[in-house]
Amino acid sequence: MSANDTETTYDKQHRGGQAAYESYFAGMDSSMRQKVALTTAHFPVRGRIADMGSGSGRGTFDLASLYDGLELVGVDVNPISVERADEKFKRPNLSYIVGDISQKVFPANSLDGILNSSVLHHVTSFNNFDAGRVLTTLDNQVAQLKLGGVIIIRDFVIPDGPGHVFLNLPLTDGAESGEKSELSTAALFEVFAREWRSSVNPHGPVPFESLQSPRDGFVRLKLTLRAAAEFVLRKDYRADWETEVLEEYTYFSQAEFEAAFRARGLRVVTSRPLWNPWIVQNRFENKFYLTDLNDEPLPFPPTNYLIVGEKVGDGEGVELRESQSTVLAAPKFLSLSAYRHKETNDVFELVERPHQTIDILPWMEDGDQILVLAKKDFPRPIVSACADEVRLAGASLSGYITEPISAIVETSSYREAVADVLRERANLAQEDLLSIDEPYLYYTSPGGINELVMASLVQVRSFPAFDRPLLNYTSFRSAGTVRELDAQQVLRASHVGGMFDARLEISIYRLLDRLKRPRGPWIGAPVELSEQAVQIDGAEDVVFRSDGHVVLTHGDARDDVLLAARRAAFEPCPLSTGPRFLSVREGTFVERTQAGDVVSEVPFEYVVPQKFGLSTVVVLPVVKTDRGVYAGVELRDLSAVQTFTGSSSIMSAPSWRVPRSVRNVSELPAFIAAAMRNEFALTVRNTWELGGPYFSSPGVTPEVAYPFVVEVEANDVASSPLHFVGCPTLTRNLDQIHDAHLLITAYRLRHALGL
Repeated sequence: MSANDTETTYDKQHRGGQAAYESYFAGMDSSMRQKVALTTAHFPVRGRIADMGSGSGRGTFDLASLYDGLELVGVDVNPISVERADEKFKRPNLSYIVGDISQKVFPANSLDGILNSSVLHHVTSFNNFDAGRVLTTLDNQVAQLKLGGVIIIRDFVIPDGPGHVFLNLPLTDGAESGEKSELSTAALFEVFAREWRSSVNPHGPVPFESLQSPRDGFVRLKLTLRAAAEFVLRKDYRADWETEVLEEYTYFSQAEFEAAFRARGLRVVTSRPLWNPWIVQNRFENKFYLTDLNDEPLPFPPTNYLIVGEKVGDGEGVELRESQSTVLAAPKFLSLSAYRHKETNDVFELVERPHQTIDILPWMEDGDQILVLAKKDFPRPIVSACADEVRLAGASLSGYITEPISAIVETSSYREAVADVLRERANLAQEDLLSIDEPYLYYTSPGGINELVMASLVQVRSFPAFDRPLLNYTSFRSAGTVRELDAQQVLRASHVGGMFDARLEISIYRLLDRLKRPRGPWIGAPVELSEQAVQIDGAEDVVFRSDGHVVLTHGDARDDVLLAARRAAFEPCPLSTGPRFLSVREGTFVERTQAGDVVSEVPFEYVVPQKFGLSTVVVLPVVKTDRGVYAGVELRDLSAVQTFTGSSSIMSAPSWRVPRSVRNVSELPAFIAAAMRNEFALTVRNTWELGGPYFSSPGVTPEVAYPFVVEVEANDVASSPLHFVGCPTLTRNLDQIHDAHLLITAYRLRHALGL
C-alpha cells in the first residue's frame, strides 16, 4: 500500500460488481490481502479516504476496487509516481494528487479516513531521524479528519523487551566477503553495522560485541534489541540494500504510538504488533536465534504494527482504564454457583449474569454486497481489566469495541424482544425490519460462564447511509454508534487479528451460509496439510472413534455423530469454602478525555481464573488421508450445559487455560504439543494459528482465546479419546455445534481449507 509495494499492471477498466471484485481480491498476493484486510473493516463503507504515501498506486487501487461507495484519493510527494499511478490504475472512485503527507493536503474536517501504510518511517528517516516530524504529521492529519473518522497506521514498532540481547547469526549460509547477495547473514550484519544510521547512532556504526556462539556455525552478537530488530527485518532485502539501509524502520514503541493518538483526541480502536506468518516461517525460524543475556529465548520482533484510532469530540472519552479492583467474597450483580461431578466428585464453578443474553445482527443487501449493522465504540471496560496480566499477542485496546447489537433481556416473546432491542439500541422502527430468523443458541465459554446466547439474524431495509442518533443506555459517556460493515471484510479482519469479537464473527458466518454467499478467500496463515497413509477400506465418509476402532460411515448416515448422548453428570453443591478456581472481582473503571479529565467512573464485576492467566488456547486437531480431512472434537460434560438443557454432554474443541509462565504467542506451539500428547495421546506434526485471537464474552471476562489448528499423526488417532469427524460431516452440521470455541474453529477451518 506504499511506495515499497511492487508495481503490477492491472486492467484499467471497471470490473463490474462486488462479485467481480471478490474474484479480483482472491487474485492478490497474500501479503497484499492481509494489508487490505487489516484496514478495510475499520473504514466506513461510504465516504472519502486518503491513502497517504500511495507510491505506485497499487494499494490505493486495491482499496477502491473493494468499495464502490468509497472515494479513494492517493497522495504522494513524487509527481512522477502520481502521474504513473493515474495512468496505470483507473477507477471511477479513485484519484491521485501530489502532496506532502506531513502537511495539510485536504481541508479541515473533510476526510472520513486516513491510511498510512509503511510510510511514516520515511518521514523520520529522511528528516534526520526526527520522530517529532511524525507527531507534526499526526497533528495535521487529525485536523483533516471528520469527527468519527478513522486514522490507521501500519508500520514498524520498537519491540518490547530487554535493552540488550544476544543475536545468533549463521556463518555458513553464504560467503565471508563479496557481493551483498552472496554474503552469509553474519557477514551481512558487519555491513549493516558499518552503514546503517538511525536516531540512536546518527554519526557512527552500530555498537555491538562479537562473542563465541553456543551454536555450531553461528556467531553470537551482543547488541541492543532495537538494532537486532532493524537488522533481521531488512536482512533479506539485499537487492534494495542501498535504499533500505538509509531508513530507520522503528521510531516509536507501542506505548508511544498509543500516547500520541490519545493526546490528539483519537480513541484507540486497536493497537497490536503483527507477525506475518510467511516472514516468520521463511525468514525468521531457524534463520537466527534471539535470547536475553541469560540465554532465555525471546519472541521474534514484530514484522509490522497496526494502530487504529477514531477521532472523537471534545469531552468524549478516549480510554477506559481500571483504576482499582477488589476480589469479592459475594458478588452483587453476577452470581456464583458450584456443581459436583457425580462420578469424580470434582467441583466446577460457574458465574452468570441475570436473565437472557441476546445478540442481534441486522443485515441488508446493497447490490451484491452484504452489509451488517453493528455497535461501534460500545464501552466494554472489562477488556482492559487486569492491566498487569500478560497479553500474549501484545494487543492493547481502549475499551471501546465493535460487536453485535446485544442486550440482557427478560421476556417470554423472542420476536418482541428483538424488536424492542433494535428500537432502543439501533433506532430501528418496526417497519424497518423485513424478517426475523429463528434464534440460534450457543454457549460463549461454558467451562466457567453460565451463559447461553440467543443469536438472531434480522433483515432490515436498505438505507442510503445509516447515521441515526442513539440514546445513551450505558453508565459511560456514550453507547457509541451503530455503523455499517461489509460482512466479508469483517471476516478478513478476524483472520489477521484486526477484529476480535467472536459473537459478531459467528453471526456473519451463519448469515453468509444462510444466503449461500461466498465467504471470500482465507487470508490467515495458510493451513497446508500433508496426506497420511492409513488403512481404511470401503468408506465414503470416515469417523475415527475413541474406543480404539475405526467406524466407517457413508454420506449422511452418521451425521448424528455430533449429537452427544444425553446425561446429567452434575449435581448442585454449596460453595462452603468460597471459590477455588474462579475469582470474581469488582473493578472501578475510569473514562478519561484527551486532556486526562475523568468523565465517568463506574464499578463493574467480572471473573478471571485464580491460578491462570487471561488467555485460553483453543485447538482443533486434524488429519488428512486419501479420503479427506478429519477434525478431532471432544465429548465433554459441562455443568453450564446441564443448567440449560438438563443434559451435561456437549461437543467442544480441546482448550486449556494458559499458565502465567507462558508469556508470548510464540510459546504456544510447544505448550499445545505437550497438552495434546499428555491428554489426548496425539503427536503434533505442524501447528498454525487459525486466525486472530478473540473475546468470547467481553461483558463478563477479559479472557482472550487464541485459536490454533494442529496436524497430528494419523496412527495416533485410533487410541485417542477424541472423536475425529470428517470435515464434510462437521461442516454439514454446524447448527448442531453449541460451543462457541468449536464454532469459531470449525468455521475458520472450513474457510482455511476452502470447503
